[in-house]
Amino acid sequence: MSNSEAMRTLIAVVLLFIPALTNAGDAVWLGPDRKQWPDTEFRKTKNDFAAMLLVTPDIDWERKWNTPPDTIPRFREAKTVKVGQELVILTFFVNPKTDENKRAHVRCSIKVSRPNNTVSVNQRGISCLEGELKGGPNNIRLAPAVIKFVGEKTDPLGEWVVDVEVEDVLRNTKLPLRSRFTLSGSG
Repeated sequence: MSNSEAMRTLIAVVLLFIPALTNAGDAVWLGPDRKQWPDTEFRKTKNDFAAMLLVTPDIDWERKWNTPPDTIPRFREAKTVKVGQELVILTFFVNPKTDENKRAHVRCSIKVSRPNNTVSVNQRGISCLEGELKGGPNNIRLAPAVIKFVGEKTDPLGEWVVDVEVEDVLRNTKLPLRSRFTLSGSG
């Protein structure tokens, strides 16, 4: 999936919000009701750059995302998963800075920690966008670093923590994001 295919000019879902510029020049998240929403652990804005982390049970996320720009994809958030079930970890970002050639450089780092404090995934410096920025800067972009989680019988039960850092290299801005979900038994 190319970055141009992964763009949307509007997404109004429970957890995805479009950043808009305020009079002070800093971006804020606007909900579907067009009211300003504060930064959270999983959704942040800094220096006009925004990012959001979503843990979803929607294993059909790709079908929902790859639709015409006028179609509004709707994703659910997952807070629990049972052994044998699947989750998908998605990272979105908006408004990366571009250079004089309209090129952007965004990196992502992803760490998933088990309830016993061991690390399941630890990938640093993943290229999430490198090259010409196609479409408007306020289009929401999906980072290509998508993690699929399957609760297995040997996995420790309890709270799993997902940490993602989205870095706009040209803007020298890092947004640390965090989400959590609980793995419970199959019964």
